[in-house]
Amino acid sequence: MTMHIEQNRDECRGCAVCVAACRKQHGGVAMSTFHKSINEFINCVACRDLSCIRLCPTGAMHMHFLGVPVVDPDECLGCGYCVDACRNHVPQLIDGKAVKCDMCVDRQLQGKAPYCVTACRRGRLKLIDGVLG
Repeated sequence: MTMHIEQNRDECRGCAVCVAACRKQHGGVAMSTFHKSINEFINCVACRDLSCIRLCPTGAMHMHFLGVPVVDPDECLGCGYCVDACRNHVPQLIDGKAVKCDMCVDRQLQGKAPYCVTACRRGRLKLIDGVLG
């Protein structure tokens, strides 16, 4: 099972409050992006080939039991293979470590939706195939 956050692009107004909420909760670093020019919310979609996981030499990038690729910062070498491998450019190297959207798995384990999903007051983001979905 994998999960992702789905955006209703037809009804999204492009306010990017989802990204602002993410940034606020993650120490000023947004784990997702919003491209206003194409009205698209970009985050990890746990793609089929999972090249970010496959190419990680230490296993720092691995599949969480909830079905989303996550990074163990203690194991990350900062090589950037996951960054180069991701077609959506989701992982980032910050302070020599890979970081990426983990769909707020810690919140999901508490029965709460990811920050970006709850921040969207218009309900244009939805968690698919997760604990709440």
